[in-house]
Amino acid sequence: MAEDIERWLMFTHWGSYLKGDYIEVGLDVTEILIKHLEACQLDGWKDTARENIDSFESIRKEVLSDRDSYSLYKVTFRNPSVTEEVYVNRLFVTDAYLFLEEYHGLKVFQTEDKEINAQRTQTLLDVFTNVAGHPALEELWMIDDRRAFMGKPAYLYRPEPLYERVEGGLYTLDAKEEVIRLVEEFESHVPREWVIDYLQDRLGADSVQEMEDGKIRVLFYDRELTKNKVGNTRKFLRTFERHVDEYLLQKGIRLYKG
Repeated sequence: MAEDIERWLMFTHWGSYLKGDYIEVGLDVTEILIKHLEACQLDGWKDTARENIDSFESIRKEVLSDRDSYSLYKVTFRNPSVTEEVYVNRLFVTDAYLFLEEYHGLKVFQTEDKEINAQRTQTLLDVFTNVAGHPALEELWMIDDRRAFMGKPAYLYRPEPLYERVEGGLYTLDAKEEVIRLVEEFESHVPREWVIDYLQDRLGADSVQEMEDGKIRVLFYDRELTKNKVGNTRKFLRTFERHVDEYLLQKGIRLYKG
């Protein structure tokens, strides 16, 4: 509908990060989402649409039966936690990115009842955490202006020239090796404890949690999804990048040469 506003509820530019076959991982993410949402339609890029999906296995069988038609695909879900209206999310899967989209401009998270807003935020965080726990995903962001992050700490270090290429879509896959090298360098020279202490000092201890597989979860919002405690996450990450560079320069190390 024309008045609806598209937002990404969670996303990864996984052409540069994904470990594994993106179609298979996309199916794994679909299976995770079905635990929270009701799948109702599957679409491939060749105008193939399947409605009245009755199980995850039917989605998996369809996608794997024609990987060419489903080299780009989307799964439409209804969200049963929103009862006052039909609330739809769509998962898009391509070789360059994965994202879960909604079309209501986050209005279901901005009711007059703060408790409802907080409950729905927590529900989304639970989904986000389940998806981000997949071993093939090394970074996942919650909503497109980055209200939360889960992944390897190195992916918080985002030199703008490199990530303009990653996020632009056209050059996402071309940047893969450069991103991998940068991640390896970061992990070699920046202690995990230093990153966690830095984030906890600025966001609060409750906003940073250690997860399995060397991942961390960082919340940039304050209880309600639309209440961003840092104002602008991109600006916060640029400041983080500068402080990482200053920390490493004391050791004579220049991490990103551009």
